[in-house]
Amino acid sequence: MMFFYSVWLFITGKMTFAFILQDPSIVQAITYTLMITSITIVLNISIGPLTGWHLASKVSLWKDVFVLLPLILPVIASMGGLQLALLWIGIPDQLIGVLYIHLMVTIPFSIQIFKNRFLELDKEIPSLVKLFNGSKKTMWIFVYFPLLSGSLYTSLLLTTVISLSQYAITAFIGGGLIPTITTLLFPYLTSSNFYIVHTSVFLLITMIGLFAFLMKAIISLSKKVVTSFL
Repeated sequence: MMFFYSVWLFITGKMTFAFILQDPSIVQAITYTLMITSITIVLNISIGPLTGWHLASKVSLWKDVFVLLPLILPVIASMGGLQLALLWIGIPDQLIGVLYIHLMVTIPFSIQIFKNRFLELDKEIPSLVKLFNGSKKTMWIFVYFPLLSGSLYTSLLLTTVISLSQYAITAFIGGGLIPTITTLLFPYLTSSNFYIVHTSVFLLITMIGLFAFLMKAIISLSKKVVTSFL
């Protein structure tokens, strides 16, 4: 419904992108957004499956609490502690701090998604792979990857939505020096002009949709390539 309404606004000339295109930091914001989101996604799909597999293999309440600790603690407290740590080591208002805080609010979800999926799978899979002289690399690529493709897409989509929607933590940890599409559009979201607000929301949703479509295509293609060798 929003798509058709947006098309109607664009046709009638009421949806304008001039306000965002005229912003001098638009190119830098897009660059940082793509960089932060992409690195956050890569780290999530690198850490999430391995940690989820470990937690599913050796269930421990303390390990689960430790993984979920970033979500249990108030985000403001985490941001304050991180900012003090960055000041202490001499790298405040840097990209690495923004990446770390984005990872902190996304990785617990990814780990939990993969952990729940591994709990559903047969725990004898590693033993069966070893029985047929298969390596761990073979197990992860040819067995687990096809089985985890749905969880992988869910994790990537959730990571993208969370990362692209972060305004406060990005502005705070980045010190206003790391612009993203979200920090750039946020002032327009509070505008009294309905069409500017609608355009800003439309841009954010469109970016999330493009990421989702691209990730779905990559996962589907990778799954076809992997299964073609079986």
